[in-house]
Amino acid sequence: MKKFTKIALITALVMLVTGGILTAGGILFGASPQAFMSGLERGTKNNSVFNRWFGNHWLERLTDLDDLDEIGEDWEDYWEDRGESWIRDWPDETGIRNMDWSDAGKKASIDASKVKSLYVTAEAGEIRIQPSSDEKIWISGLDPSLYVADMDLDTKELTISRSDSSVDSEKALLIRIPQDKVFEELYLNSSAGNLETEGKLAAKICDMDVAAGNLEVELMEADDSTLNCNAGRLRIKFTGKLNDYAADVSVNTGALDLGGESIDGFHDGTFGDLDSDKTMDIDNNAGNIRVDFENK
Repeated sequence: MKKFTKIALITALVMLVTGGILTAGGILFGASPQAFMSGLERGTKNNSVFNRWFGNHWLERLTDLDDLDEIGEDWEDYWEDRGESWIRDWPDETGIRNMDWSDAGKKASIDASKVKSLYVTAEAGEIRIQPSSDEKIWISGLDPSLYVADMDLDTKELTISRSDSSVDSEKALLIRIPQDKVFEELYLNSSAGNLETEGKLAAKICDMDVAAGNLEVELMEADDSTLNCNAGRLRIKFTGKLNDYAADVSVNTGALDLGGESIDGFHDGTFGDLDSDKTMDIDNNAGNIRVDFENK
């Protein structure tokens, strides 16, 4: 962000200097603002194509200060509705954006009702998700050199991920979520790290993705689930029983245990209730997946 700001300031300075030079040159050759506007109006007065696009009174609208004031007021209202958090950037000492920060507890928080979707990625190291004792989502163990948390105010998506996979990954990150929170979409990814959850997680859509790491979900409730395992290990338990779901399964060279049934290498098929509204898409390349159900 600092690099982007520096580039933007340099660009603005270059444009300012260029504009000043051109303005000075125009004045030396006898140009004036009145002559410019008069010439522009004469040049477009009889241009039917121009008038069809912009109308016959485009100049009055362009110089109407009332319209400019109205645009300015709308712009101020827009930022006022978003609140003061829009000005926050990536603080070096916290590694968060658009969340409340506690210096005493060294942790970030946000009301769970403000979060629509949650995306968690463990590129390396360890991430643990546990139940929260209140109605907030808490994140502790944040370190800008390890993990960052970004709350998008427009999409209401909270993204928690590693900022640099090359640094030391011994430090664990703890996320606490209210037990009654239901996300629109929940995405958990373990590239080469360890991601474990305690308690129940709930979402309309859940996506579990393991590259070469380890992902364990104690209990999951979802209407539409996608499980992908490339070469790692995935353990998950769903609410209900297998016949509550329509499970589409594809196994390459990996191993799959689906509700106690072993499904090994090179197998494609559908399990559970094909007419169920709840769906499950399981794709196992060369990993190890175990899917259990709360009720057998």
